[in-house]
Amino acid sequence: MPHHHACALATRLTLLPGRWQDIRFDRRSDGATDVSALFGPAMADDVLYDLCVGVVLEGITPGTEVQIRAVEGASRGANGESVRRERPANSAVHATGHGRFTHAWKGALAPGEWMGVSVAQFGQADAHLTGAEAELLVWPRRPEG
Repeated sequence: MPHHHACALATRLTLLPGRWQDIRFDRRSDGATDVSALFGPAMADDVLYDLCVGVVLEGITPGTEVQIRAVEGASRGANGESVRRERPANSAVHATGHGRFTHAWKGALAPGEWMGVSVAQFGQADAHLTGAEAELLVWPRRPEG
């Protein structure tokens, strides 16, 4: 049976043109606040996950491309350097200057790894992320055999 996690963002976030921005959610269903990692790194076993995220943007230059992607990462090595895996992005163009965009991704994480969400807009001016929700199902990964 999967474990369910949900995150929400109600704080307005400014998105500069052409720059990826990690979403720091206001709250997570386990009570955590100011959350950049939707899940991990405090898990004991490998897991499989299924993510669905939706964002609301306003002030987009009409005809602008908006991209959303899952991001996986871990702290590794003696110096604690960060390893970041940026997963493939979903890309949409919106014609009216505001819109709702969604993205789904499935992946696997090892103990100590985390996953989050990044968004970018490629318009001529700043845009604003005015809301976001993420739903995540997580399954323990059982050894094969």
